[in-house]
Amino acid sequence: MREKLAPFPPLVVSAYRLAAGAIDRLPWGGKFGASLAGRRASVAHWLGWSRDHPPAAQRVWLHAASVGEALAAEPVLRRLQHTIRDLEVILSYSSPSVASWPGGFGARASGYAPPERRASVAEVFDALAPDLLVFSRSDLWPEMVLAAYERGVPVTVIGAVIRPRSLRLRWPARLLLKGLHRHLAFVGAVSELDSRGWLALGAPESAVVITGDPRHDQVLERPTSMARIRGLAGWAARGPTLVAGSVEEGDEAVVLDGLTAAHKRNPAARLLLVPHDPTPVALRRIIGRAPQAALAPEISEEGRATDAACLIVPDRGLLADLYALGMATYVGGGFRPGGLHAVVEPAGYGLPILAGPEFRSSADAVRLAAAGGLVGLPRRGAAEALTSQWQEWMQDDSRRWAAGLAARGSLFQGAAGVTARHLLPLLGDPGVTDLRPEGER
Repeated sequence: MREKLAPFPPLVVSAYRLAAGAIDRLPWGGKFGASLAGRRASVAHWLGWSRDHPPAAQRVWLHAASVGEALAAEPVLRRLQHTIRDLEVILSYSSPSVASWPGGFGARASGYAPPERRASVAEVFDALAPDLLVFSRSDLWPEMVLAAYERGVPVTVIGAVIRPRSLRLRWPARLLLKGLHRHLAFVGAVSELDSRGWLALGAPESAVVITGDPRHDQVLERPTSMARIRGLAGWAARGPTLVAGSVEEGDEAVVLDGLTAAHKRNPAARLLLVPHDPTPVALRRIIGRAPQAALAPEISEEGRATDAACLIVPDRGLLADLYALGMATYVGGGFRPGGLHAVVEPAGYGLPILAGPEFRSSADAVRLAAAGGLVGLPRRGAAEALTSQWQEWMQDDSRRWAAGLAARGSLFQGAAGVTARHLLPLLGDPGVTDLRPEGER
């Protein structure tokens, strides 16, 4: 019989539920509105699924807010499934980007997390009956945590991060969250700084372990699917290609103007642009910038030859493979605080990286920059700086290779195995210790 953990202060829980209920009733739009709508519909989804799929011998419920969080958890889950053959993984998420992502991240079933209402979460929790609740990174939903505690289900966080300036570390959030974290069974912190942050939030000292980042394992172990990008490989081979990945609106003028200048110096230069959110509105906006950039970007269509110097790839889930076609990369999101997208994927290919001025909000980016694998652009004159650096890498292979090797050398493997070993005792520890992927044994 699992032990029911100590209750939370009633006033704190009541205040949170009032706030969550008020937020849920407001007429939100955009991604947040889509997320709330998906979560409202998720109760019926999970109840229907659970009726046809009784619990396996052991079941893990993983919650990953978005695609990056799900990818970070994937190598950990793969090791657990290798060790416990009948282990079943259920994935919940809160971002619409996961709903449209190809592939299931190794989960038996996936869907939106239930809405932050006590009754809804309780229904789903009892239907799924997990043996372990795992959060990836930091997206802990209080009602899910409370439901697990009430049922004696261990709660863990893997690849755990927390920004030093996070609002959660400030009063009154820090005071309110202490109760939420005090019964965590395991926190796999990415770094010493992250470890201190989780301890400040109230996580038990005995539960916090510095594991490193399992996302690095995912990047280093992931095979490139050349079949998916073969149609673009010939186009990219015609000249020095900059792959601009996860490009946001604030990045568009920088990379397009940068290509215009680079193309004047080297007519073979080309840009492969992958929007972060490839909506029809975003695609029209990018193409509409062409007169300003003296370019004619085209949207990629499989099998169609083109002489365009700039191709836009709107397909989700291709970016990690497309980096294989570049001689250098630009990672978007770096023109807003905390917005830089994943730099570890291009680093895994040994490519030098360019990013916007807010790159310091990413611990990975800071480490890559210190090693010489990433160059941060200034806010003013960003396009000119991009062109200058791109030109240098086009003219000097040795500098480009050195920067790329520095980027790859900043990745560290092993976090996924360490994390899985700490989760095994919470699942009964079957006594198997060889958690390496098939190819490493």
